Amino acid sequence: MAQFIKINVTDAGALPNGGHIFNTDDIFTVYAASGTTTIMHSNNVLDLTTVTHDTTGTTPSVRDAINAAIAANPGGVMATVNLPTGITVTGIASA
Repeated sequence: MAQFIKINVTDAGALPNGGHIFNTDDIFTVYAASGTTTIMHSNNVLDLTTVTHDTTGTTPSVRDAINAAIAANPGGVMATVNLPTGITVTGIASA
């Protein structure tokens, strides 16, 4: 299992493009809120990170990619989230 995951952002508007790193010990759950939004809850379920991306249609493929990176074997220190072809992350917001 990876200790950290990296999600690459290609068009973040106010945020700089590039990799955003998350500690996997802090991620409680990941779910697809819509075809263009995936949510990561931290250990404190009230804290969440919203990942905005191109549409995945009805398949929660970004959720699946994040979960695969978390469970990577061997995971090592950091695993990069490998998004499906044609999907790009356009924003990350934490609350």
